[in-house]
Amino acid sequence: MNIIDTHVHIFERPYGDVFDNGHIKQGPDGERRLFEQYRRKFGIAGAFVIGYEDRRQPGNNAYLRSLAISGRWIRSFGYVRADPATMLRKARELADLGHFGISCYLERRDGAKWLASRAMVPFWDFLRQRRMPISFNLSAFQCRALARVVADHPGIIVLISHMGRPKVVNGKLDERDYAPLLALAGHASVYVKLSGFYAYVKNGWHWPQRELFCVVDRLRKVFGAKRLLFASDFSPVLEHNTYRQALELLRTEYGAFGAQELADVYGRNAKEILEGK
Repeated sequence: MNIIDTHVHIFERPYGDVFDNGHIKQGPDGERRLFEQYRRKFGIAGAFVIGYEDRRQPGNNAYLRSLAISGRWIRSFGYVRADPATMLRKARELADLGHFGISCYLERRDGAKWLASRAMVPFWDFLRQRRMPISFNLSAFQCRALARVVADHPGIIVLISHMGRPKVVNGKLDERDYAPLLALAGHASVYVKLSGFYAYVKNGWHWPQRELFCVVDRLRKVFGAKRLLFASDFSPVLEHNTYRQALELLRTEYGAFGAQELADVYGRNAKEILEGK
């Protein structure tokens, strides 16, 4: 099985939110070298490397491009700040620099109506014309506005990270909260990454996170396995689980995917995105 990990972060400065992870990173290029080890050990053929910039990681876009030049397995998604006034200009810059896709993060309190505003039309047209996929870190309720976008701009490739931040209470998915995301299943160019399991349960370190298997069940039923993507969320996941655990969660612990479905989720679907199909 040729595995493509569709949500990887590689930071020049070691990532640290809960813990500093200093024991597994040596020097400014430690995360890259660590993922290279995992890639060889577990047969990871390629990765969508998702850019993110903030005060602690101000130059991640440039760093990812420098890695991608020498690492053919890397498809970098350059980070753009969620600002309609600057997104088109930034997307053009990132495309000219050779980034494969765009990465965008929405704050949880953002109603996201601006995604479907008139001001954003040139941005969406640019992504559609350039066939640049956009990886969104957003919540399910924010997909209401996104539904208008994909309807008005057919063919835009949208990857929803971390299953749209699902809400599960007493083992049951909050269907009302999740409905806007599920409604996107009617658009063939929308994919959902099965990632971030550790972040949406009370004790993320307690693997496997079976409480979230109901979310995978729902996504499998509504989107189908052809629209789901394996993603580890390296390196943040390492504060809670090992890379092997992130890799094996769906195929060893979830258990509901058949052999062909696993091949789709772990690699074939991402390969089709890479090939522009």
